[in-house]
Amino acid sequence: MSKFMMFLAILIALISHADASTLFKIAPYTLVHTNKNFLLNFQLNEDAELSIEDGQKNFSPIKYLKNQQYQVELTPSLCGEEKEIRITRKTTNALKSDVVFERKLPKADCPNAVSNYNDEFVFGFISDTQEFEDRHHEVAKVIAHHHSLEPIRFIVNGGDVVQTGDDENEWFKYFSGGSAYLLDIPQIAAIGNHDYRGNPRIAIPPLFKKYMRWDGAEQYGNLFYEFKKFNLIIFNSNLHISLGQIEKTFWQWIEDKIVTSKNQNKPVIIATHFPAYSSSLNRFTAEGVIKIRSTLVPMLEKYKVPLLLSGHTHMYERSFKNGVNYVVAGPAGGKPNKPSDKNPYKIAFDQNALTFTKIKVSNKLLFIETYNEENRLIDSTTINL
Repeated sequence: MSKFMMFLAILIALISHADASTLFKIAPYTLVHTNKNFLLNFQLNEDAELSIEDGQKNFSPIKYLKNQQYQVELTPSLCGEEKEIRITRKTTNALKSDVVFERKLPKADCPNAVSNYNDEFVFGFISDTQEFEDRHHEVAKVIAHHHSLEPIRFIVNGGDVVQTGDDENEWFKYFSGGSAYLLDIPQIAAIGNHDYRGNPRIAIPPLFKKYMRWDGAEQYGNLFYEFKKFNLIIFNSNLHISLGQIEKTFWQWIEDKIVTSKNQNKPVIIATHFPAYSSSLNRFTAEGVIKIRSTLVPMLEKYKVPLLLSGHTHMYERSFKNGVNYVVAGPAGGKPNKPSDKNPYKIAFDQNALTFTKIKVSNKLLFIETYNEENRLIDSTTINL
């Protein structure tokens, strides 16, 4: 090959790479549907004809329009196998397409597998990614590092995903700040009070629904997942905003899901935004916290729920009361806070750390490790299920 042809080939490759990197306004990310299929989401900077492959199906080429949020439900993953995603873009050359996105997602859960299928299930927990893109970026690098060592099935975000829920630029900052892990690890999110900013007294804030839910999702933002080793409840603790007259039905829904898990002989883990116990006076001023203490905590103790995951206070804290473990995430983007009250159930505490918590479900144990933004282990515990 002549030097000119080599130069031309390199130039074309660089142009193609640049086109791919600037094509997406929001790079592809995935949500975990309650049926456990992956939902592929993205937004483009320009119109483009794209084809999507997920390892089992080639979706027909479609013209996607710029500035529109797209969501594609991928085919069900095979038991124990990774999901391979490839997006290609049609070029002016009818015989050629450029790969603009290519990733492998963590392997699928195997709810009906034989009893000797005992692989460890690892997922992550963060909260309060709001406000500072650079802080979120630092935590994102820690998450990506742990994912490279041990695949993380999904990330649970405990809410306050953004600082102001009705500001679309805040959502763009969120996806940019978390790009180190959001491209590779599916996510599940609870709704925080900041996610309601600009949209009070509505069941699910419109932009939260656009980016974090799907058609047919439960109308108040609650989610229930049944995995082989445990069940997961995500519930909307903004009770003063979203429930109104249906609060009794709401609490009945949660109890029914806990009982379903007990009947399946599986532990249930619950994630929400407002904590039950913390070293913050928010617990006195937030109506949602008062209701969590009066209604949810007795359920947790009655049914021996092992773990409640929360955020909101911007301080890492782990507590224990009457057989229930409570983990409150430090911020993953917001400002760290200072204690303003005493928590008699506190076991571990760090008011300065941005945090990522890794949770491993193995046989009848939960192994929990929490790391700060410097990837330093700041707390760990083991819970019997």
